Amino acid sequence: MNYEESLAYINQLNSRGIALGLERMQALLKRLGDPQKQLRCIHVAGTNGKGSVCAFLDAALQQAGLQVGRYISPTLYEYRERIQINGNYIGEQAFARILTQVQQACAQMVQQGLEQPTVFEVETAVAFLYFQQEPCDYVLLEVGMGGQLDSTNVVEKPVLSVITAISMDHTAMLGHTLAAIAGEKAGIIKPGCPVVLGPQQAEAMAVLQQCCADCGVVPVLTEPDQLQSLQWSTAGQQFHYRQWREIAIGLLGDYQCVNAAIALECLQVLQQWEPALTDTAIRKGLRQANWPGRFDLIHKQPLFFVDGAHNPAGAQALAETLQKHFAGRRIWLLMGVFRDKDYRQMAKIMRCCSDTICCFCPPTERGLEAEALAEAVQSYYRQVQAVDTAEQAVQMILQQAAVDDIIVSFGSLSSVKAVQDAVQQLEVQHGTSDETC
Repeated sequence: MNYEESLAYINQLNSRGIALGLERMQALLKRLGDPQKQLRCIHVAGTNGKGSVCAFLDAALQQAGLQVGRYISPTLYEYRERIQINGNYIGEQAFARILTQVQQACAQMVQQGLEQPTVFEVETAVAFLYFQQEPCDYVLLEVGMGGQLDSTNVVEKPVLSVITAISMDHTAMLGHTLAAIAGEKAGIIKPGCPVVLGPQQAEAMAVLQQCCADCGVVPVLTEPDQLQSLQWSTAGQQFHYRQWREIAIGLLGDYQCVNAAIALECLQVLQQWEPALTDTAIRKGLRQANWPGRFDLIHKQPLFFVDGAHNPAGAQALAETLQKHFAGRRIWLLMGVFRDKDYRQMAKIMRCCSDTICCFCPPTERGLEAEALAEAVQSYYRQVQAVDTAEQAVQMILQQAAVDDIIVSFGSLSSVKAVQDAVQQLEVQHGTSDETC
């Protein structure tokens, strides 16, 4: 297959949907030589914060001169973004070549009466083979959904397991209580393998700690009460955490300080056997870490942020950041969501920041129609507008907002690129920089 044929094959698999379980993945990888067994994986699960923690770890490990593979989902800009080494996306030819190998293994399985692997299983297998063939010192492996039955959980002995904040999301697949969801996430905890836990609600923490005890592991706990915020601006923020003084990061959401603290706990574990990972490398890496679409400033006059908050916990973190740093400023909200998300609760949470919201439909089949979203949230806001696309929403809000107002788009990571592209297009049309349209 060439790259175009590879994408067509992926799209064909994508139409089959999601099916959790490890049997297909194990059978597929066995036919491919079990490449995952040759990788040093840092396995990261959680509801929110996985990508940000991985971004911090990636940058710090690279500062130490290490080659770092990274497997992420969902992507913001292009398909190949999900498989990368040191920030460089897998090449089109490499992807097509490895996918052809995986597709042949899938065909053998079907011929032998086994189930066709899902799209995520196929993509994960491609990632494992790529990281094996382009040797990585570490692989940052982000769980797709849950943990216990996620296709990434074929990794038997990760060098480190990390679980970020757990909240209610994907309840149809993972369970309808925090304890049930935590039980699924805890599946990545393995006997004899170090574990770092991010701050958790008590119900989730009890499940995680019990799982650690069952595996004979004493987890490293991230302690938010040891975190002291020092300063914040649209250029970045600084904080103290434990013995770490004046840690600087470029990511802006208040919740990113907690994610950076989780990363610090992870990096201190890795320092025990990685001499190149010095305190200086850690500081430089955290400062340089970049993770688009998470309270990301894309325009300055007015300040325009995009945030991938797509569940109530994410909306709560976003609302707290806005209330802390922009109290008294007028805030305009743009919201585009998937129809299977708890969008009513998200809108209810965000109403403390604004009485105005513009609804649009994300550019994906899972997107909720703008009129349906507007009808669902109208009781929470004084002014509710609905337009079909992100481009129309951006144009409308920028026409209405004053230079010193704040604009925030949230609700779905799939909308980030569309919103950014719309802002850039208006800048070009008006012959401006990112200062003002």
